[in-house]
Amino acid sequence: MNYKLISLVITFFLLQSVQVKALKSPHGEKLKKECSLCHVTENWTKIKHDSFNHNKTKFPLKGQHGAVSCKKCHPTLVFDKAPLGCVACHTDIHEGTVGNDCGRCHSQNSWIVSNIRQIHQQAGFPLIGEHAAADCNRCHTSASLLRFNNIRSDCYSCHQYQYEMTINPNHKATGLGTDCQRCHNMAGQTWRSIGHGFDHGVFPLVGAHNIQCSICHFNNDFKTKLSTVCSSCHDPGPANTSTPAHTTKFKSFACSDCHNTISWISVKFPMHEIYGKIYSGVHNGRWSACTDCHQNTTAYTSYCSKCHDFNSGNLP
Repeated sequence: MNYKLISLVITFFLLQSVQVKALKSPHGEKLKKECSLCHVTENWTKIKHDSFNHNKTKFPLKGQHGAVSCKKCHPTLVFDKAPLGCVACHTDIHEGTVGNDCGRCHSQNSWIVSNIRQIHQQAGFPLIGEHAAADCNRCHTSASLLRFNNIRSDCYSCHQYQYEMTINPNHKATGLGTDCQRCHNMAGQTWRSIGHGFDHGVFPLVGAHNIQCSICHFNNDFKTKLSTVCSSCHDPGPANTSTPAHTTKFKSFACSDCHNTISWISVKFPMHEIYGKIYSGVHNGRWSACTDCHQNTTAYTSYCSKCHDFNSGNLP
């Protein structure tokens, strides 16, 4: 038997097998690119980074990803096996407290968060008023550990101490609820920004009525229902007005028939639109006070001839 010939045949097939293995790409079977696209013949470890356009893949290289070594993301060199999610390469230091969508807070340019206000707006708790300047750790007590556990967004959960310690008025004793926004304004700079958010029902706090609560609610009594009739707070008697006719000639009229909530001086008597059209036509804007025409503030009588001399034709 020719052992030498047999040995040569076996060696030949072994060499062929080695060559086949050597020709097999370490990048996996799905990569059909020419080797020369990235490699040079002088040295296989030298990579031509500009030749491959990563922006045409599902993961464009933007920001800091453009300066990262290929092996940092492709340790096995099988490119199609590389995951696309951030947490595949970056350890979640927040321990799942903010979810896996890193792009909500971070960008590929920097880990520094620059859209904190937008994040809070999307979460339903806008940073307005005093909250815009508040220390994050006061609400997010776990922030020093880079954990942002879900916290309650109602005022009382953070401001329970202020609610229980306030004595003017005593919130607990008077039965005021814990929905702070009913009275306090979140956009205000202090707790004293009061009245803007409270639904005062059938008696809206507008104009001159937007005043301190204690002016109407004596002794911090917010349980007793107050009358909405003007005279319950504004006595139209002679001692409180320079117009005696309030208790005689105008007694049948309600305060709101002539006055508004902006100012007591801004008066419009409803009968004037029926008789004389004082608030329209040529009379409109000529008179600043009732006494311009009515000098007798008891009877409130007046005649056209007082201003208009019909005989001489001298009309104002």
